[in-house]
Amino acid sequence: MSDSDSSHEDGSLDPLVDYLPALLDAIQDSDVRAIELREGSTEVRIHRAPLQGREAAHVAQEKKELAEVVESTIFPVTSPLVGTFYRASRPGQPALVSEGSRVEHETVVGIVEALHDVLTSVEAGCSGVVTASFVTDGQPVEYGQVLFEVEVDG
Repeated sequence: MSDSDSSHEDGSLDPLVDYLPALLDAIQDSDVRAIELREGSTEVRIHRAPLQGREAAHVAQEKKELAEVVESTIFPVTSPLVGTFYRASRPGQPALVSEGSRVEHETVVGIVEALHDVLTSVEAGCSGVVTASFVTDGQPVEYGQVLFEVEVDG
């Protein structure tokens, strides 16, 4: 794609093009293998090759470590991507969860905004009680950053 392909008549770039570096950073360490985005006349497709060799071994080790964490009584709920974390589903609404809240595997505990108005729900990923909260509303978060800790049901 050339710069002229993404420019408007007034010479400005499509907003989607401006967010490409952040998008690439966000999916770099994720399991995402393909993504397609459209905004206005701009269309972006990203495809990643399958993991091989050392990278595949590293991912397998991370999954093993995560499985060990799940077996412990405290489960860290982490950010699935880079962005801005919101504790409520809408501004002015109460937090989705707080310390002492009971959660199930699919309970939405917060929302991460990665690109302009691209919202991703963060699920607890386990059943138990929230014992600690490490982020505030509107705080920037990194991929894998611990947002909450949940004491898992025995």
